[in-house]
This record gives sequence, C-alpha cells and structure tokens, in this order.
Amino acid sequence: MYVETVVQINDRDTYQATVRLRSAVVSNRPPVDAFVRFSPAGWLTMKPLAGGPVSVVSAAEVFDVTNLERVQAYDGE
Repeated sequence: MYVETVVQINDRDTYQATVRLRSAVVSNRPPVDAFVRFSPAGWLTMKPLAGGPVSVVSAAEVFDVTNLERVQAYDGE
C-alpha cells in the first residue's frame, strides 16, 4: 500500500526530516537525517544532524522526505 501525506510547509521555517536523495537510492546509501529548509524555491538546504557541511540540492534530486517536523518557525522579523 502506498500512502502519501500532503504537508503545507513554509520556506522560511526549519524542519527536521529524513531525506533520501535519488543518488543515494541508486548506490544503496541510507537516507540523511538533517535540518532542512525548503528554500530557495526548487531547492532544499540541508544540514546533517550528525554534523558536516550544509548542502543545497535540487528538489529534482530528492527521492523522498519522511519524518518531517517543524523545529523552528520564522518569527516574521
């Protein structure tokens, strides 16, 4: 069974999520647990929870995003 959940996101909020990239699926690498921002438009900015550099990947490279939870909301300033 395939279930898809639609979540409204804000491009200024920070989320904690598990991100699986298409290149990782092809090479049998595990998904990445990361802090994620869905900006700039069409891109994901990711900082791995385990440490490491910030990376910006095209939304087209994303296979799926799971365990999505907002951890910091934009305060409007």
